[in-house]
Amino acid sequence: MANKLAELKTALGAGARSNKYRINFSVPTAIATTSIMQNADTLCKATNFPSMTIGQIEVFNQGRKLLIPGDTAYTNSWAVTFYNTEDHALRRDMIAWMKAADNFQANTHSGNPSAVMGELGVTQLDSAGNATATYTFHNVFVQEVGELAVGDEQVNTIQEFDVTFSFSDWVVGTGADNSPATARAATLNDIATDPMA
Repeated sequence: MANKLAELKTALGAGARSNKYRINFSVPTAIATTSIMQNADTLCKATNFPSMTIGQIEVFNQGRKLLIPGDTAYTNSWAVTFYNTEDHALRRDMIAWMKAADNFQANTHSGNPSAVMGELGVTQLDSAGNATATYTFHNVFVQEVGELAVGDEQVNTIQEFDVTFSFSDWVVGTGADNSPATARAATLNDIATDPMA
């Protein structure tokens, strides 16, 4: 028993902690924002490292089945839970991102999809706060901004809302450099107002 515990201690080290993470958050420069994008990481309460799968192709010969690797598939959605501020600034910016893609009130749709797609990511941190693995999502846009719950009986709570992002694929690198792909640094966009807000 002692030997197995020693092996586990050596193999596991400190172990990856679920609460040691950072999101790498930026909005495409075509989106007019009013919040400080660097605050998005601080306001993030929870997220995930999404999955990927490889499909199976079944090939038969005389009643025998052989499975060979098929095509790679991603979940294509990434959910993030944020704390809400009193001015709803970050939530407004996520809605502005959606409106840049498709504005229901103005009946307009983006004629340049690449302008409303960005790169986001999530980084695993070690016990000292150093980046150990960074997952970068490509061709990201806001798919859904979740509801905000309110109620007279809700005390000692802060509002939270979920944002679901759609993406095409992701890559994982080691540490902050995110090799083989470099995550875009968070940027503070010019403050502007949405006339359709």
